[in-house]
Amino acid sequence: MKSETLLYQPQVCLATGQVIGAEVLLQCCMPGAPRTPPAELPATEGPDALIRERGRRLLRAACAQAAAWRAEGLQPGRIAIALAPQQWSDGDLTAEVQAALQVGGLPASALGLEITEDLLQQHGDRVADALRPLHADGVEVALAHYGTGCSSLARLRALPLDVLKIDRSFIDDIGAADSSASVSRSVIQLAHGLHLRVLADGVHTAEQIRLLGRHGCDRMQGPAFSPPLSAEAFKELLQSCRALPQELIQRRRHERTLLLVDDEEHILSALRRLVRRDGYKVLTANSGAAGLEILQREPVDVIVSDQRMPGMTGVEFLGRAKELAPATVRMTLSGYTDLQSIIDAVNEGAVYKFLTKPWDDQRLREHIAQAFRQRELVEENERLTHEVSVANTGLAAANRRLEHAVRREHDSLRAMQTAAGRAHDMVDLVPMAVLGFDATGHLVYANRCAVTMFPLWVADLGGPPDPALAALLASVPPDRESHHPVMHGGRHYQAWRSRVAPYPVDDGCLLMLRHAQA
Repeated sequence: MKSETLLYQPQVCLATGQVIGAEVLLQCCMPGAPRTPPAELPATEGPDALIRERGRRLLRAACAQAAAWRAEGLQPGRIAIALAPQQWSDGDLTAEVQAALQVGGLPASALGLEITEDLLQQHGDRVADALRPLHADGVEVALAHYGTGCSSLARLRALPLDVLKIDRSFIDDIGAADSSASVSRSVIQLAHGLHLRVLADGVHTAEQIRLLGRHGCDRMQGPAFSPPLSAEAFKELLQSCRALPQELIQRRRHERTLLLVDDEEHILSALRRLVRRDGYKVLTANSGAAGLEILQREPVDVIVSDQRMPGMTGVEFLGRAKELAPATVRMTLSGYTDLQSIIDAVNEGAVYKFLTKPWDDQRLREHIAQAFRQRELVEENERLTHEVSVANTGLAAANRRLEHAVRREHDSLRAMQTAAGRAHDMVDLVPMAVLGFDATGHLVYANRCAVTMFPLWVADLGGPPDPALAALLASVPPDRESHHPVMHGGRHYQAWRSRVAPYPVDDGCLLMLRHAQA
């Protein structure tokens, strides 16, 4: 009988490098057969009733395992699971998921559900209706394999989605060409424009992690960090607190942090509810003084402050916030419109935008999202400026080293040229005939004495030697320590023959002749 094992593919936050959850995968194995590679759920083989029952069993098993980890004091994050199409088309899926959470004693925020574009094509309305109450409870919803189907923007906006999962077919080629990378960038930008987070699936290399982080991707999963793990191995991973290496964390080292400042508690509550789904870390203060205390101890990216507050107006608070945390993007939200103070604050750079009460929910969320993008754009520019500065410093140092090396090489070459010139002069003044031959036997050098003693031979300089000179050269044994007596033109000479380079290199030879003593 075929056995089924649940495996867990770790998911990592690219902003912190920490494990934030896992996708549930299924590995099947027949007795005596090798294990097959883990596959994404759902498993859709068999009759519909059997598929529904298996899907229900796997969902409950995953929830129970996540609850068991939590009971041991571990933080497994959110466990994401895909359900079979048959589970969406028949029965009350909402109640089924809620029952699995209840049986496992797991909060809704600890579960994620994945849907696909194909599923939307088959059961779009039914899927949306089933997801809405689960999403309202806190279950995270991800659209998997995005880009392989034909989902419209209108459909995406209408669904209760939190995460867009980039299909691995785009990730594989992200570093291969600009066109491939631009597809991923477009998906990331689209998702962020819809207030969705982005998960990259199938990430294999550190370079892909760097590119994804550079282009603003929020999460990743794949062999670059970890393969799918058994429940025990995933537990060990959580216990070890393993994370991405710091050099791969190129984006923000902290959560997107939003500070809300208003002296009316119901306004703060309404704003918290409004941005709850956007994934921000939300801090609140009921006065400007309390807001300044938070800025002293917490990194904050965006501030939204009321204008009319006791003790300190919003403009005054934001002006002091600028001095305390100049990198923050500061906005004021108020029904009170003291136009001149707002104009002054904007001109002084204390306020990025002025928004009015009552607000439009969607517009306000867009303004806040734009403020975070502005903050991150400034941060990215600062990072790039720093990288350019470091690169320029390194380039300047490399240029100095190169100039020094060139100067040393030039000095060495000049010294060699000087030495060669002096050696040439010395040989030229030797009181005996010195004739030089290259490796091919051509006469290539003659000193002054040789020119005087053998003018006919020297006339052949650069070409094959005179036959008589060639015969004379052949008659002199090479590398003899003592001279060899030879005769030419009725005169006796003492001759030496020496190789220019050591044996076995054949780089020519020198023939030296002087008159023999009578």
